[in-house]
Amino acid sequence: MLRKLLSHAAIYGLAAQVPRLAGVLALPVVTPYLTPDDYGVAGVVMAVASGLGFLQYLGLGVVMVNSFVKYPLRYTWIWRQINGFTTLWTLVFGLLLGIILYFVVPSGAHENRLQIALLFAVPVMLFTSADIHANLFCQLSMRPLPIAIKTFIVGCLGVVLNVFFIRYMRLGYMGWFYANFVGAAAGFLISAYIVYVRQKLWPILNFKWYRIKGALRVALPVLPHSMSFFLLDTSDRLVMTALRVPIPSIGLYNVASNFGSYFQAASGALVQAATPLYVENYGRTGDLKAALEVRRVTFFLQILFLGVTSLVSLWMKEIFEILIRNEELQQAYPLAIIILMGYNARPMYLAAINLLAVQEHTSKLWKVSFVAGAGNVVLNFLLIPVYGFQAAAFTTFAALMYMGYSGYFLKEYKQLTLVKYYPVLWLCITVVMLGVVFELSVFGQLYKAFFSVVLALAMLVGTFVIKHQHQHSAFKL
Repeated sequence: MLRKLLSHAAIYGLAAQVPRLAGVLALPVVTPYLTPDDYGVAGVVMAVASGLGFLQYLGLGVVMVNSFVKYPLRYTWIWRQINGFTTLWTLVFGLLLGIILYFVVPSGAHENRLQIALLFAVPVMLFTSADIHANLFCQLSMRPLPIAIKTFIVGCLGVVLNVFFIRYMRLGYMGWFYANFVGAAAGFLISAYIVYVRQKLWPILNFKWYRIKGALRVALPVLPHSMSFFLLDTSDRLVMTALRVPIPSIGLYNVASNFGSYFQAASGALVQAATPLYVENYGRTGDLKAALEVRRVTFFLQILFLGVTSLVSLWMKEIFEILIRNEELQQAYPLAIIILMGYNARPMYLAAINLLAVQEHTSKLWKVSFVAGAGNVVLNFLLIPVYGFQAAAFTTFAALMYMGYSGYFLKEYKQLTLVKYYPVLWLCITVVMLGVVFELSVFGQLYKAFFSVVLALAMLVGTFVIKHQHQHSAFKL
């Protein structure tokens, strides 16, 4: 299982990380032509566009996953019905998104608000359904290569267009939006080939309403869970806007939060590769061997995520100096450390959430994800007026920790699980590591190099122990 995870992650990862690495390396090229205002406008617009994204598919992905696993011979008929419904729904949703964006664009970008609304609404209306079907099909059927090729092409195209529009055309924040639109169109062409040409998953527009209603009864309870990602990842900028935080300050926060997004995107290859393995093994209800294998993979990923985020955070000051060629924007590096460290709990989150989802306890997911997101919003409204926009980094870290570990304390999870995951221990390790790397980030490079070696050795030892845990009875329960 671990070998399959790593091989699929390598395919997803190599294709995804080459353009992302190019994008990071392009930062010194484009940041001299950007200002905190540009990052502020982009942050607010992207917060709305990505935040409302949880509504564009109404949680029906969970129905598609379950039908693929439970009905391997007739899932295509179910998927085509869902495709027909979502094809019509995304037209309505895209129109609503465009109207909302038109009115929430910051005042400094009002002259471009119609263009901005169209650049985000049109892809949602025309491209979304094919993209989601293609991604889910390739992921669940364990065919990572088509999605890897798509990711590579779209990613490289986006980097080239960002440089062209921002550096050479001097379009500022609009450069991101134009590049995003062209990349979405290119991605749709590849997805449409996979879904419509290869798999013949054409939408059934005269779908059976009673079947769609049945699917929605399962899917809609997932919406609060899906909404949590908006509340955690992007609502900070909207709260700051509501509290009248200056756009340049929002821009600084957006620069810092981008590094959390970079890690989340970079680790997406492992998440994509791991999800089918979680689904497959959790589907073997009551199988202790499968449960132990899932835990072994989870602990391996947790060590990897914790080690990588700690090393990057340790050197965040130098990373900003190299990549962000703008002294004003470089001030955001301490916030980037706090936000980045919050994302290392994702493997533990995946283990708990996938067990609940596979066993169809979707109505309980909101207790983990939505509560975390809503808590983040409430804390931001309470703390930002007192401690400034920097407080949002601390609330995001706290919310991500809750999201990562609270699932293990749900009654439903305790009834289903066969093995222990020690969430309190992992949480304590994460908090301690945040304090350590935050303090060491201002030390000299020699001290940081020494600590980096120690941390790397600790990761190797931890990985060795997890790899051979089946030989140690103490780890089995």
